Amino acid sequence: MMSPKTTRRALLTGGLLLIAGMAVLPGKAQAQTNSVLLFPAVVDGNRNESTKLVEEIVTESVRTQLAKVGITAVVYNKRLPSVQRALNESDKILTEKDIDAGPGDDTRKAQRFAEVVGASEYVTIFVDDYSFDAATRTAKFNLSLSRYNTAAGKALGTFANGQQGIAPADVAKARQEGSATARAADTGAQQGVTNLFPQLAKVATVAKAKPTKTTKPRSNEKKVTTIFGVLLGVLYLSTR
Repeated sequence: MMSPKTTRRALLTGGLLLIAGMAVLPGKAQAQTNSVLLFPAVVDGNRNESTKLVEEIVTESVRTQLAKVGITAVVYNKRLPSVQRALNESDKILTEKDIDAGPGDDTRKAQRFAEVVGASEYVTIFVDDYSFDAATRTAKFNLSLSRYNTAAGKALGTFANGQQGIAPADVAKARQEGSATARAADTGAQQGVTNLFPQLAKVATVAKAKPTKTTKPRSNEKKVTTIFGVLLGVLYLSTR
C-alpha cells in the first residue's frame, strides 16, 4: 500500500499529465479526408516520348494540387503492395495483363483497382488532342478529370476544359515542351481539383488568405497554464 506522500505524488502527476494533454488539444477537430487513388493520366494517340512526358507532368500536377487542398492521393502503380497481393491471390482478382495496362478508360476496372488498394474514392485523368508548337513554344490539350466513389462506382464530379501553356523564351530549347506542358497542366489541375473538391479547395483558400500574426493566448489557454503551474508547484513541495 502506498504511503500518503506517494499517493499525493501519483495523483498530482496524473493531474499534470491531464492538464498537459488539454493544453495541446486543438480548438477544432481537423476535417478527415477520404483516401483517394489517383490514376496516371491517359494520353490519347500513339505512345512516344512526348506522350510519356505529358503523362508524367499532368499526373504530378494533379497530385500536387490535391495535396494543396489536403488530399494525400496514392498514384496507381502496378508495384503497389496491395496490387501485388491481389495478383497473387488464388481467385486471381487481377491478372498480370490487368496491372500492366491499368484501367485505361474502363471505369469498372478503375473501381476494381480502387477496391483492391482500399481507397474510398478515385480520380481519373484524360488528355486529348495534345500538341506542341515549337515555333511559338506553346502546348495545348484538353484536360478531363473525374472523381468517383469506390463503393458505388458513382461519379461525384467531372471537369473538362482546354488548356494552354507557353514556355518562356529563355528556357533551353530541349526543355521548352516540358515547360509549356507543365504550365498548362498546373493551371488545368488547379481548376479541375477546385471543381471536384470545392469544399476542401475553399477551406484551403481561406486558410492561405488568413494573415499570420502573433496573438495573445486565449482565456482557456491562460487557465490551463495557470493550473499547470499550480499543480507543478504543489508536486514539488510534496516531494520535499
